[in-house]
Amino acid sequence: MSVRAMLARVQRLEQARRAPRSPIEIAYGSLQAWEAETQAGIDAGTLDRIDMPVVMACVRRWHADGVFGMWQRDRVWEFGG
Repeated sequence: MSVRAMLARVQRLEQARRAPRSPIEIAYGSLQAWEAETQAGIDAGTLDRIDMPVVMACVRRWHADGVFGMWQRDRVWEFGG
């Protein structure tokens, strides 16, 4: 196997192992941008002031744990229980 082919294979393997971008990052650019927009909605009264902070905390955890893409990698059941 040539060096180029080996490097290409290593690169493909590293990309496959890397966690995909979350839907929040894709839609808003970053988690922080989503949080700012959500907080603005809470402050304006368009989003519920009781429920949305809970949703924000859940999304932060979901984001930190990286579980948003696990269903695609057949690993979602690792977090059950």
